[in-house]
Amino acid sequence: MMENEAKRAKVRIIIAFSVLIAVLLIIAAAFCVYRYQHTFSQEKWLSNADGRYMIVADMLEKHPLTGMSEADVIALLGKEDGDGPASFKLSDKNYPPETTLVYHLGVEYIDNMWLIISISDGIVTEYLIDVT
Repeated sequence: MMENEAKRAKVRIIIAFSVLIAVLLIIAAAFCVYRYQHTFSQEKWLSNADGRYMIVADMLEKHPLTGMSEADVIALLGKEDGDGPASFKLSDKNYPPETTLVYHLGVEYIDNMWLIISISDGIVTEYLIDVT
């Protein structure tokens, strides 16, 4: 009788341990997928304009734009998404096309997101993310 109870307890422990390992593996896989989806690469930026909003934070962390030359920004991010809007919802500033690079980041919820980069004398002076 005691032997059967010991076997059942052992089986329960093995099952509980197996479930714990499975849950940990699922969490690790989900974390890896999330990190991959939110990690900047030039290839991702150039090939998935509608998904840029997911990687823009990582890009800005890895490549601080302020102080970069306009040519370096274009080499990194490609040609701007021309004919974009010159005014945006959150900023009350108007962005003249001759001193601004505008990149479409995609649609998050219902708003089009944009990376707006201001240029002065060929150097990035500021940038922000805004919506239309």
